[in-house]
Amino acid sequence: MNKIGVIGSGIWGTALALTAVRANNEVLCWARNSNVVDDININHKNEKYLPNVDLPLSIKATTDIKDIFDFAKVILLTVSAQHTREIMVNIKPFVKNDTIIVICAKGIEANSGKMLSEVAEEILPNTQIAILSGPGFAIDVAMKRFVSVTIASTDATIAENLTKMLGTPYFRPYMTTDIISPQIGGSIKNVIAIASGIVEGAKFGDGARAALITRGFHEMSKLSKGLGGELTTMMGMCGLGDLVMTASCMQSRNFSFGYDVGVKGDATSVIRENTKTVEGLFTTKAVVKRALELEIEMPICEMINRLLFEGVSLKDAMNELLCRPYKGEGI
Repeated sequence: MNKIGVIGSGIWGTALALTAVRANNEVLCWARNSNVVDDININHKNEKYLPNVDLPLSIKATTDIKDIFDFAKVILLTVSAQHTREIMVNIKPFVKNDTIIVICAKGIEANSGKMLSEVAEEILPNTQIAILSGPGFAIDVAMKRFVSVTIASTDATIAENLTKMLGTPYFRPYMTTDIISPQIGGSIKNVIAIASGIVEGAKFGDGARAALITRGFHEMSKLSKGLGGELTTMMGMCGLGDLVMTASCMQSRNFSFGYDVGVKGDATSVIRENTKTVEGLFTTKAVVKRALELEIEMPICEMINRLLFEGVSLKDAMNELLCRPYKGEGI
């Protein structure tokens, strides 16, 4: 039986812990909240983040993050993208030569515009990094509903070994050595999901939403290619698959946030009243910044950034997008 450490015991971390155990691994989770740790260890539940789900005895928890690195060499890092740097700084003293950090968050660091693998290169140089991304809501993973994901590592052997460690008949990973596309796909799909929700909330029609998702995928692919990613990877679970899911249903926090913006016709009040983690809000500025540095045109992401943070009205945003010059497919 392999051992896997999970840093972060929110809904995503707990769901992945369940997946790891179902794939015949022993799991130790870390959480700051001692009540969550006690709930996991004593009651075998995580009622705060994943209520009404029984956890197996082979999932244990600790408040001492060092314990994770004494326990396992494969570590699933499940904290949100915007907290990843902080955690990497905290774990740096405990990372060993054979430690494998699997980044499971989706997003780009807002302040720097860096992918999370680039943050890892900065803080944890020479550490083996992998990426887990793809279309799967945490509750679906926890409830054993069928989900497929992408596991990426520049070392093909690591990607293969992680796939074997985590794969089950209802959690199916696909492997790649392209670590760029899973990160760009997992990040920008949140921005496109906000835009898709706006289209739905404003009742612009199914055709408009289909067009937006299609052109959004084109923007994702362009930025990924500009950073060294591969189109074939973006066409898989971590790109097209994740975009289709996130930009199409109310279960997506980014889509539902955008829907509220579309209904109200203005983003200011929706942002002010929002209480959920909407990763696309952080990602939008970072994506636009990165695209500008590479001189890559991303009109949908740019317009969403202006609509959310620069006071552009929904009507003006749509008019500007629809009045852009005609062009050929794929351009």
